[in-house]
Amino acid sequence: MSGIFTKRRILTLVISILLGVVIYYFFLPALNLRSLEGLYFIWFIILMILVSTFPSAPTNHSVKIRVGVFLCGFVLIILLAVFSSPLIQAPAYQSLIEIEEGDFTSEVASNNIDEIAVVDVATAERLGDRTIASLENSSWYDVDNEYNLILYKGKQYRISPLTYGGFFKYLSASSSGIPGYVLVDAITQEATLVQTEEPIYYSPSASFFNNLKRHLRIQYPFYVFGKSFFEIDENGKPYWVTSVKNAKIGICGGLTEDSFIITDATTGESTEVSIEDLPSWIDHAFDLAYLMEMVNYNYAYIHGFFNFSKTDVNQTSYESRSEDFDGYNTTISSDGIVFYSGVTPANASNSITGFVFANPRTGKVKFYPATGANESSAQTAAQGLVQDLRYTATFPIIVNIDGSPTYFMTLKDQSGLIQRYAFSNVENYSIVVQASTLEEALDAYRREMQNGGVTEADTDEVSSTTGQITNLYTAEIDGYTYFYFTLASDDNLYMSSIENSNRQVLLQVGTNVTIKFTPASESGVCLVQEISF
Repeated sequence: MSGIFTKRRILTLVISILLGVVIYYFFLPALNLRSLEGLYFIWFIILMILVSTFPSAPTNHSVKIRVGVFLCGFVLIILLAVFSSPLIQAPAYQSLIEIEEGDFTSEVASNNIDEIAVVDVATAERLGDRTIASLENSSWYDVDNEYNLILYKGKQYRISPLTYGGFFKYLSASSSGIPGYVLVDAITQEATLVQTEEPIYYSPSASFFNNLKRHLRIQYPFYVFGKSFFEIDENGKPYWVTSVKNAKIGICGGLTEDSFIITDATTGESTEVSIEDLPSWIDHAFDLAYLMEMVNYNYAYIHGFFNFSKTDVNQTSYESRSEDFDGYNTTISSDGIVFYSGVTPANASNSITGFVFANPRTGKVKFYPATGANESSAQTAAQGLVQDLRYTATFPIIVNIDGSPTYFMTLKDQSGLIQRYAFSNVENYSIVVQASTLEEALDAYRREMQNGGVTEADTDEVSSTTGQITNLYTAEIDGYTYFYFTLASDDNLYMSSIENSNRQVLLQVGTNVTIKFTPASESGVCLVQEISF
């Protein structure tokens, strides 16, 4: 009988080992005691050992020992998780990241009209998905919906790799690999399928040992991995950039990204580098969710975990994201690509106290003070201008227009096509304009800013003059009539809206007028505030 028991135990042990191997193969936990996934996996292994050594005729003593070991392991993991959590370690979580305060006017470059990226992720998806039809065996592949904004050869693109269309399609395509990736020009909206010189064999969509995470786990069994980003160097060669997380609080809490693994997407060769040694062509190393989590820790635990009144607590728009509200966008700053999200008081979500720029290359976060309406209010205001057309506004990005923080949005029709461009002032979202071209929208916005007196139409700058009209022209802009004229007394070009006086329809060359105006803007035109004749 003892031989039977031995065989049974051996069989149970073999089954337990096989089950452990299967679980490890599919879930790929880090063999690291400072990660919860590692602790749970080790606890599972102990459980399997207890089961495989369970006697055929158990006594109360043997049962108690095994149940005790099982429960002690489980309770220990729970206690370690709680001890490492914000519940106990709130001050440590609050200080995981330092948020520097910046000056918007001096640090965020004023956007040129040609530098505003109009293509958001949804538009990039619509444009990019059409490019794979030209591929041989195109049914094997899909396009990933990531479409991160990158700088490539001095231009802004949204990039996304091709993926295998599923397990069975992988079986058909694995020998030939993934042929390339999609680039969408973020300004011109031109989408291009780029076929690489060598196929991409290592990918998150691949199966077996070509799966990127499984490949990395074999190379680095003890590492806790973050998100993997698809990147290309200046020659268009594809790589994967994966963050490595390390616990900084308690046993397994406060996971921070301190180094990165760069993996050749063709050969699978990997190299670990520090933040300082990241190649210049990498735009995305830190995950948006990770950066926003760090920001949220900093804001939420400013007075500890138990702050039920939420005194001095702020939150990002990212925390309020929903199916209809993205909560963030990607833009470009003097530091390169940055994630943007508004910052609101925890109890006043309709207004912002400023916004954060989170740099996915350096991991640094800057806060720019700017009181005004939040992004949702700006979207609603922009949609209100075209409510009869039922266009929807994209989540705004922050741009610097003549020193003033400004929301920029595109307005799309029901098919997802960009039909209009809109600008809304952050401090005063009643100053909102839209037009069919980006240039027209920017010109209209600057005129409204002058009329509204937010930045350029300061009353101290208003001048007055009297003179005889020497040249006179009219123009229709966004449904309004404008009169352009010159005076014999100077060389200025003046622009006056029909709203200043309906009598302006009687103006003609030779009419003597008295006007109050603001000095010429960048367009070289003086804006008339009042006119009489």
